[in-house]
Amino acid sequence: MTKVTRDHKIFATAAKGSSTALTVAECCLALEICTLDTPALLLVFAGGKHDPQILLETITAKYPSIRIVGASAAGIITGEDSAYSGLEIGMVAFCGDKVAPEVYFANTLALGDLEGGRELGRMVRQDHPSEAAVLLLYDSVRSVEPRQLHFAGTSIQGLQSELGLNASITGGGVLTDLDLTGGWMVLDGAVRRHVAAALVFPPSVTTESVVLHACRPISAFMTITQIDGAEIFTLDGRRALDVIEERLEAPLISEAGHPNHIMTLGLKLGGQWEDAGPEDYINRLILTANRETGSVTLFEPDFFEGALVQLMQNDPEMMLNTPRTQVETATSPRCDSVTPFLRLYIDCAGRASIMSGTEVKEADVVRGALRDDVPFLGFYSGVEIASLQGISRPLDWTGVLMTLLVNAR
Repeated sequence: MTKVTRDHKIFATAAKGSSTALTVAECCLALEICTLDTPALLLVFAGGKHDPQILLETITAKYPSIRIVGASAAGIITGEDSAYSGLEIGMVAFCGDKVAPEVYFANTLALGDLEGGRELGRMVRQDHPSEAAVLLLYDSVRSVEPRQLHFAGTSIQGLQSELGLNASITGGGVLTDLDLTGGWMVLDGAVRRHVAAALVFPPSVTTESVVLHACRPISAFMTITQIDGAEIFTLDGRRALDVIEERLEAPLISEAGHPNHIMTLGLKLGGQWEDAGPEDYINRLILTANRETGSVTLFEPDFFEGALVQLMQNDPEMMLNTPRTQVETATSPRCDSVTPFLRLYIDCAGRASIMSGTEVKEADVVRGALRDDVPFLGFYSGVEIASLQGISRPLDWTGVLMTLLVNAR
């Protein structure tokens, strides 16, 4: 699969295979067929069964002097297919500098997500205006045992402290697989962990994002009465796990502490009794729970004591129907002075059919709704990042279709 924006020399391609070296070589051959130009930058997403060191060495042998931004992915989405076997590799080649991003990274997330975000923001601020379009990619997994994540919201807060609250930040957390067993990135000629990277585009480039929601409330409002970071201990003054299981009328977690149901808690933006749609909620996936303490742990630590939340459930019908209208509208022919040159789809790993239980792949609906031939590549993520009500935030259980556009004037 190869799609091309010839005016701006952008190429997207993908391949699948058990050999990392051969699969990378297949992608590179597809690029060679399309262009004689050597890429200025390669953005690469690879399934978790591939060896990142071999990926780096194979690309470097072919293109010794180009910049490489590589990231693990729980799955790859192309214009022809979507899959999460761990054997897929997708590439975007920027074969000219006109729209290619500059790359910055902070490898200090292990010391703290907030300071890592600030460090990254300081580097970006030195070279770029605050309104520059930023693609943020970061390693999602801090540790497996115990299960801990790097928090997107905290890193974004650090970035925003340097770039401003309204900075244009879109992106996602990278994973090796749907089980959250790891993550890695390739930056500056090395395989790295606990890292966040900002791809910052030239002033002529802007972004538009369509956020696809799929959660609806299934409970009344509940008040968070005790919370520590991402761990909620009580709702309405009672053990949070007990309250949630009463609403579900079923156990939330197994004896091993793993969720039996994929559930989220939603924080409604705006007034409590105002009419609201799915786009008015910030949802946080329940990562795990503790039967002994009665607590539940969320994907992000940004909820707070006194917050009114609702139990939210994935709506498969909404998940499959929403793209048909929103994606079709967003990718219809334009009549303004900006030209789309690349689309990236950052899709929550939980929306994969094997996780959500749908017979139809949601990503297949999205790619089928695309109305043009703009190069397209997607990956399954841990957390999605996009603007919601004017502020970039981490999102759970969403799909974010990011379109990069260049001003033709």
